Amino acid sequence: MGEIEFGKCEICGKEAPLERTYFYYPIHCECCGSKDENGQKQHFVMVVHCKDCPAPMPKEIHPLLKSMHGEEHRANITNILPTEIRGQFIINDEIIKK
Repeated sequence: MGEIEFGKCEICGKEAPLERTYFYYPIHCECCGSKDENGQKQHFVMVVHCKDCPAPMPKEIHPLLKSMHGEEHRANITNILPTEIRGQFIINDEIIKK
């Protein structure tokens, strides 16, 4: 029998049964361990929300990337669209800025 996640919605803050929406990006990161259908690493952002609040598409993502010297650094990336979305989402603002 499936279990239902219950907790605080990241959007509205109310306690409710929760859903998860995943936004996948074509970035070879060191933080997620997720792979696409070709076996390439990909970064994802997960938003936990109630059924009344679809997840807003992220305007900025923060993957952990490895430098040429082997050090890991947290990047700040804007103006990128996901290559795949799984779950309920909404685009309520401009994502790509000119």
